[in-house]
Amino acid sequence: MSPRKRAQRTLELLGLAPHDKIPWSLHGKFEDSNHTCGAKIEIRDDIREWDYGDYEGLTSKTIREQRAERGEGPWDIWKDGCPGGESPEQVTNRLDAFIAEIRDQWHSKAIGKPKGKSPPGDVLVVAHGHILRAFAGRWVNKNIADNPSLILEAGGVGTLR
Repeated sequence: MSPRKRAQRTLELLGLAPHDKIPWSLHGKFEDSNHTCGAKIEIRDDIREWDYGDYEGLTSKTIREQRAERGEGPWDIWKDGCPGGESPEQVTNRLDAFIAEIRDQWHSKAIGKPKGKSPPGDVLVVAHGHILRAFAGRWVNKNIADNPSLILEAGGVGTLR
């Protein structure tokens, strides 16, 4: 799970209360639900949102206007990254390491085993924005620069296999 409060609140709203105490102070309350899970919640820096550096808090429109005023060309986060923040290569490296860990720690024990005869291999990742598009793209070995073609619904749920 992303360390951002917005992602933590999203998990709270899902109502999947873990058996163990959550590793943050509640931002609201867990939605009323009869669904509990035995999942271990981990806050992972490797699924945090892209570091926008100098562009943090700015809209794409503002970034385009500022770049035009400075005589800079068009900007594409997927190809150019963010000045003072992360490059696409840096995001790729941290996501690739996270994906390798998921596949090694969770999926390798379950893949190829008869259903019901293997340990659980599911992982729920809760995050937002560009990082989820980048994560889904890297999951299927797409270059981050190609991610604009990968659209995720806001508030949606995606399944990667």
